[in-house]
Parts: sequence; C-alpha cells; structure tokens
Amino acid sequence: MSAAARAMIVLRSILSAIGDYLTRSVSLFWIGPAVVALVVVPEFVQHVAEIQLGMFDSVAAAKLAGNDPLRMGFGYVKIAGLVLTFIASARFWWCRAHGGRWYDIRRLAWVRLIVGFLLFMAIGSVTELIEPLTGHKAPLALIVIASLLSLPYLFVMLAGLFGDRATPMKALIAKSWPWLLLLALMLPLLFAPLSWLHGMNHRWALGAPGALVWALMVFDSLVVGLMASSVGAAMFIAYDRFHRSIAP
Repeated sequence: MSAAARAMIVLRSILSAIGDYLTRSVSLFWIGPAVVALVVVPEFVQHVAEIQLGMFDSVAAAKLAGNDPLRMGFGYVKIAGLVLTFIASARFWWCRAHGGRWYDIRRLAWVRLIVGFLLFMAIGSVTELIEPLTGHKAPLALIVIASLLSLPYLFVMLAGLFGDRATPMKALIAKSWPWLLLLALMLPLLFAPLSWLHGMNHRWALGAPGALVWALMVFDSLVVGLMASSVGAAMFIAYDRFHRSIAP
C-alpha cells in the first residue's frame, strides 16, 4: 500500500471519528437527557441566583455579585456537575455500545480507575517538586516530557471508568498513543468555541432587558451542557476506537 493510500485511510478514520464526536455531543440531549441534566440544572440554578442578586444589572453589579457566597456556593455545585457529566456521558456511550447501565458504579474497575488517576496526576505534576528543591522552575522541556509520559494513564483511568478489566495494562500504556492524539484533536473542537460563547453570554446579558437576560441564561445552561457532553463523547470515541483496534 502506498503512503498516499495509507494517508487517505488515516484521514477518513479521523473524519469519521470527528463526525461521530459531533453527533454524540449533540444527540446526548435527547438520547440521555438525565446525563446532561447533571450539569444543566445546577448551571441554571446558579443563573437564577445571579439574576436575583442583580448580577446582570451593570458591570459594577457584576463585580459585586461575582464573589457573593450564594453564587459561589452554587458555582461549586456546578463545577461538580460539570466533572460528573464528563464522566457520566463517556460512560453512557460506553454502556450503550457494550452493555450495562451508566449509573451502575459496581461495574467500574476501581483499581484501574484509582491507579490511573494517581499516576496521571503524579507523573504530570512531578516537575512541580523541582522549584521547592532547587529554587528554580522546571525547564519547559521537562514539563512537556512529564505531561506526555502521564497521558497513557488517562486511558488507564478510562479503562477503570468503563469497567474494562480485559485490556492488558501494557497495551493501555504502550499502544494508546494514536488514540490519545485523536482525543487531543477532538476535545477543543467544540469545547473551545463553546467556552468562548459561554463567556460572551454573560457579557451580552449585562444591562440587557430582563426577558433577554433570562433567555440568554437558559441558552447558556444548554451551552454548558453541550460543553460537558462533548468531552464525554471525545473520551468515549477515542477509547472505544483504541479498544476495537487491539481486539483479537
């Protein structure tokens, strides 16, 4: 097979994955609405609190209300909901494809999940120890190397999340690189522009009429839901394609 033919196969595979990623990110809203609600509901509740605090009345009011304990409290709940939706949406698609219930935590491979998380965090942040020990910041090259070395353990975490106990650890660490790159490609495709839109919604709401503020905040809650569902879809697609690639 020629190099051009192999390149076309890789390109088709990438485009197929991106199409699947976009479709799942959006379709979760009607296929798995309970999953999306994990973040949409707390996001909207926080917006209700913000409106009641007068946060969108003016720039000065926004600065004053931004640090209000009530808003901050709802913010912590929203962040928890965001992270939970990342996890739940990825697991939802896995269970839909491979069986099981996404909310059944008994099916998780807890050892892989915990070990993967600990090693991912430890290896990725090991360079943080250099400055306290030497008084100098770690070289950028060393930070990049540590970050790269930590990446395969993200797939160990996903194996735990999906309850995949069969895939050998060696394969998870040594053979996951192409799909880690695919994950890195997909993640910002929706998340980055939606994050920008999320920020702009708040700017557009400042000083706007009440009805428009409410409409923008309802819309913004859905935007945040799509941000979360896109991350889960990307994690599922990257891992599922890796899983299929090593299947006998």
